Amino acid sequence: MVGGQVRKVVGHFARNGFYYSLDRATGKFIKATQYVNDLNWTKGINPETGKPLDYNPKLDVQIYNPEARALRGDGTKRTCPTWHGGIAHQPTAYNPIKHIAYGVGIEGCFSQNGAAVAFLSPNGGIDDKNSEKRTFSSDLYYGSVTAFDTVNHKVIAKAVTDIEIRSGAIDTAGGLVFTALQDGWIIAYNDETLEELWRFNVGTALKGAPVTYAIGPKQYLAVQAGGRHLHPVKYDNLQDASYMFVFALN
Repeated sequence: MVGGQVRKVVGHFARNGFYYSLDRATGKFIKATQYVNDLNWTKGINPETGKPLDYNPKLDVQIYNPEARALRGDGTKRTCPTWHGGIAHQPTAYNPIKHIAYGVGIEGCFSQNGAAVAFLSPNGGIDDKNSEKRTFSSDLYYGSVTAFDTVNHKVIAKAVTDIEIRSGAIDTAGGLVFTALQDGWIIAYNDETLEELWRFNVGTALKGAPVTYAIGPKQYLAVQAGGRHLHPVKYDNLQDASYMFVFALN
């Protein structure tokens, strides 16, 4: 229901930190709401156009908030969310009965400079020796699971994890949301409150998205191991292993 009217809608956790609802037949913008904890690249989204409030139609390259945008030659500036975005490639989930969307990903901010580039000649390519070095750091970096009410368009629950989540989310009819972490944990949450209900460590990094299936009356959960990312540094000693872990749901 949108404005008292039934609409066919597509929802999207965008990397820029906003959850968008669009008319799935026409693509027309309906609404956008911030879902990440920290966001400073724009003042917000125009409720009529769906574009950032700082959008300037006269510019070919948008700047939005100058304090968060390091252009060529600029010093270090801090931007939120992180360069990986809130939710990027991670598979999301949706409960069509409760109208809740679930996303897992990365929270936080990063800082970088706008490295100036020197050229060998007008058409001679980049002079690496005399160009400024691009530097960056993540001063705030962690993971989260977000439950988003798609009818009222708001975050209703969020669970924070120490390590960023490169896996995905899956929701079951039994009221469970599963995800997997790069420090080896498979976790089950209550799909309304995101209260943690169960966790199991398989001893190797997890990046594959959990899937669920049934054989006869028995339901199973499967998670593929391997393919970890390099962040954050404190987890770099974890070793990859190629396994498929399967659990039976009682």
